[in-house]
Amino acid sequence: MSGQQGSLGFAGLGAMGFGTASNLLKAGFQVNGFDVNPTALANFKELGGSTSTTAGEAGAGQRLFLIMVATPAQVDSVIFGADGVLNTLSVGGVICLLSTLPPVYVLNLCGRLATAGRADIKLVDCPVSGGVVGGNTGKLTIMLGGSKEDLDQVNPALQAISSPGRLFRCGPLGSASTVKMLNQHLAGVHIVAAAEVIAFAKALGLSSREAYGVLTKSEATSWIMGDRGISMLNADWSPKSAVSIFTKDLGIVNDTADELSVPCPIASVARDAFLERAGRGFGRDDDASVVCNYEGITGKPVAEPKGQASLPSPPSESHGDVKVVIIIKDSDTELLSLSTAAENKGLIHISETSSDLDTKLSDLPQGSIVGVSGIESALLEKIKTKHAQLQVFDYQTYRASDSEALQLIFSTENESVVSAVKEVLPRQIAPIRVSGPVGSASYMWLAIRLGSLVHLVAAAEAFNLAVAKGVSTELIYSLISGAAGSSDQFNQKFPKMMDRDFSVTSNINSTFTNVMKDLAILQKTMNKINYPGRLFGAAYQTFKSVNRTLEDKETSAVAVIDFWTPKSPAS
Repeated sequence: MSGQQGSLGFAGLGAMGFGTASNLLKAGFQVNGFDVNPTALANFKELGGSTSTTAGEAGAGQRLFLIMVATPAQVDSVIFGADGVLNTLSVGGVICLLSTLPPVYVLNLCGRLATAGRADIKLVDCPVSGGVVGGNTGKLTIMLGGSKEDLDQVNPALQAISSPGRLFRCGPLGSASTVKMLNQHLAGVHIVAAAEVIAFAKALGLSSREAYGVLTKSEATSWIMGDRGISMLNADWSPKSAVSIFTKDLGIVNDTADELSVPCPIASVARDAFLERAGRGFGRDDDASVVCNYEGITGKPVAEPKGQASLPSPPSESHGDVKVVIIIKDSDTELLSLSTAAENKGLIHISETSSDLDTKLSDLPQGSIVGVSGIESALLEKIKTKHAQLQVFDYQTYRASDSEALQLIFSTENESVVSAVKEVLPRQIAPIRVSGPVGSASYMWLAIRLGSLVHLVAAAEAFNLAVAKGVSTELIYSLISGAAGSSDQFNQKFPKMMDRDFSVTSNINSTFTNVMKDLAILQKTMNKINYPGRLFGAAYQTFKSVNRTLEDKETSAVAVIDFWTPKSPAS
């Protein structure tokens, strides 16, 4: 089948390039590959590809040449080096730049080619997203910048390495690199966010594997958390995407932000995290190893063996007519409504502000089960001491975008409590037990809250950088929502940012008032355990800046995008 689609040259048979070039072979292209690594060349030859020891040899007489290397300096070497393709590529040949490059570098290439006497060479700006897995499976997302004629010419090759419907024509040359920069902004931030959130959960005494399972099914999830989180749990730093890649990519983001005078506190902190890891000599390790920055401070490794979990306590003695009671905050209208509908199953709900709360609790049969929502709740401690006849659990609720049910996480070490709670909850509430003592569920919720709020500010920052750069936010959303830069917050809130829709949903956690309360609790908790929440700090300062001048505190947290709105000079 080899050669049925024509011939092309390919430079860069690294972690992503090898799989990408291999998929071109499978699609019927005759590929002449080049890499500085002899092992990569030998492996590619075993698959049926042709190989060359110089880029110029790989590109000799080719009408199409793909470059998938890490840095602008490497691209320069492939094109303009002594053994580059400048003097060997066919007249009118096309170079596809699959690498993540600064937009200004891409734009300057045309002039440099003309100066070198090869104005006939055409350029297509086509950075990719999807990581090593996407490269290996031929399911990349590809952003395209260039003329229609040139894009049409390279379309068959790019279709062979991308998922159906994941080729995005962004505009003229350089536009695709701008869009890729925004994807890398989010992907890079999300790697550090995954590290900060999972390490925070571990520092709170939770199982990091259990936290990963809960987080990836919550509003705090991201494509990156699902992917890089596994490497963090296994302490697998074999380089699939190196730390040095993101010192470069987030450097591009921050340099662009500087040129536009756009503040990027989140991207700046994320870049520093990768620089710290590289500065310690680990620039070639996998980017997920950035979690080691946090482990070095907490002294608690995130890595855990599979199956590690707390041992359950034996069931308590039965006390006959046991009741299950949930004490609900008045603001949690959704839980209140669902609990009312479940009264026929034996679930009792009581308002947290009920004037006769003590009396109602005292009247409950011995051994009855009471759930309380709150971090370090005074009410929870009061029940433990004043109503010792009751069994208590703590809980928190949240919405997951991929579930119709309200998620209720709860913690108790008593198995009979677990069974009773699951039995009385209606099907519209999905119970999720968190291992550990009472209070563990509330700590898990704090980890969820940390991830969701950092991701929200990251989405807002990317939105405003796109606006400042003049990129279509509709294009950004359609592309990134299915790419490595996606997150639950991006997918749910970015459209609201485009519409400036600050209306509040039924989610009680979505108002600015509640966000500020939760951020204060997070800060207090981090201070208590000496945890350096660096992305948290940047997000908190961003929210505080907006909250300071926000007139309607009950508006949606999406209004955080106004941190970037130019302020009128003081009169």
